[in-house]
Amino acid sequence: MMWRLIHLFGSLKMAMGLFLVIIIASAVGTIYESRFDAQVARYYVYEAPWFTLWLVLLCVTLACATFTRLPWKKKHTGFVVTHLGIIILLIGAMIGRHAGVEGSITLRVGEGPQRHFVTQKMALNFWGQDGDLYLVDFPVNLKPPSEERPHMVPLATEGGLNVAGAFNRAFASILGSDPREPTLVFDRYSDNLVEEISLVPRPGSGNPGVKLRMSSAMMGGQGVEVYLIDRPADRSFHNMEGLAQISLVDRIREDESGQGGMPLMQVLPDGEGRIEYAVSSTQGETRTGFLETGESVETGWADWTVTLEGAFPEAEYRQEIRETNGSEGAGPMRDDLLTGVRGWLDLGDGRRGEPRWFIAGDTETAEANGEIVRFAFGNRRERLPFTVELVNFEVPRDEGTENPAGFISTLVFRDPETGEQVRDTAGMNHPARYPPELHRAFTGLTYKFSQAHWEPDDLSLSVVQVLRDPGWSLKWVGSLIIIAGIFIIFYVRPYRSRRPEDALDDALRRKTKKT
Repeated sequence: MMWRLIHLFGSLKMAMGLFLVIIIASAVGTIYESRFDAQVARYYVYEAPWFTLWLVLLCVTLACATFTRLPWKKKHTGFVVTHLGIIILLIGAMIGRHAGVEGSITLRVGEGPQRHFVTQKMALNFWGQDGDLYLVDFPVNLKPPSEERPHMVPLATEGGLNVAGAFNRAFASILGSDPREPTLVFDRYSDNLVEEISLVPRPGSGNPGVKLRMSSAMMGGQGVEVYLIDRPADRSFHNMEGLAQISLVDRIREDESGQGGMPLMQVLPDGEGRIEYAVSSTQGETRTGFLETGESVETGWADWTVTLEGAFPEAEYRQEIRETNGSEGAGPMRDDLLTGVRGWLDLGDGRRGEPRWFIAGDTETAEANGEIVRFAFGNRRERLPFTVELVNFEVPRDEGTENPAGFISTLVFRDPETGEQVRDTAGMNHPARYPPELHRAFTGLTYKFSQAHWEPDDLSLSVVQVLRDPGWSLKWVGSLIIIAGIFIIFYVRPYRSRRPEDALDDALRRKTKKT
């Protein structure tokens, strides 16, 4: 029975069938990569479980094909060596794809050592009922949920992550039934979301608020609405991308500046629909006064002016997320469209929260009948076994021009256990490596840091790519063995199979010698 299976899996028909499927899958992956991006191609083809299974079957077929030649003879040497090389190459590729690391890390001079990098894969972090933080894959950007097929995330119990709940929800999804335990349910994904903010009067809140409108002729005359409210504290100020800051204050303070010494405008509602203000220009001049609704003041920040659109002695801050059709762009001094998922908390006993949009990168809360779950989703963050720090970033220029001739990030790596520090530089074609031992580099157990991005207006910032491929050495060894096997088959005569034309050549040579 064993030899029957070996001959079945080692047959030429089996090998050709496997190769044909891999060729078709590679073609589909190439189309996906050209129409979408490499991440989509990896998710649906190259890193999909079925593709890995197919590569494993190919390795088994190649191994069985070599065993069908037992007992091996000299003429089988090239055949066996070539098949061995292909198997090693495929194993190295699978190890690198599933155990490798690829991401990026943003570093800034003077910020100190960093230990986390960001990958392209999306994940969801949530705090379970046991108080621990859990991380699960959340590829909603590659496989968006829908109302017919929502994405359900099992919550953690006191014993740990509720893995069994995932299977319960899978069957519940197939049968069209509701979850039977606490579940985060998501039914929409969009990267065309806009945030709409408003202030509405709310007597008794004790929370003053101000609505302003900023405009600039240099920015096309388009206005930017600014909403300030006393609580929460992070909504009491507005930062204009490092140009200046506007703050709602409880009293006007002289010689006050914004964060990092930026020019500052202080506003204070007087309870009668007006505001008192004090604004410092970029030249250091300070102007004070009062504004009625509809009145404007020049700030001294380029040609920006501020218009009062409303002052509320007691107000409520409202934030709503809505989806656009993708044609609405971002206005001046406004972030790009937001990415988010729509979902709710389902307690599994008939109680559930209201569906709402949750924004990527923000810590969110889902609530149902007083039960609250905190979570956040976005690009997956991985932890390095060491720290990395940017101590210098240089951009050499071509002689006589301002064109960059290269990028050099000087990095310092530190082992937190031993305290050992290593200094290295990362450039465009010269990555930094850590740990630096030679045997780690040859085995693929080292991290490589390559220059990936830079900001022309901020030379203290550098973005480096992080790569680690533990299957690197196997891929190289497998490739060299394949070359050796092909060389033996075609160029080393004693190990070649004897063909009829070889016998004819020998007979002709013997006849020539006799004559």
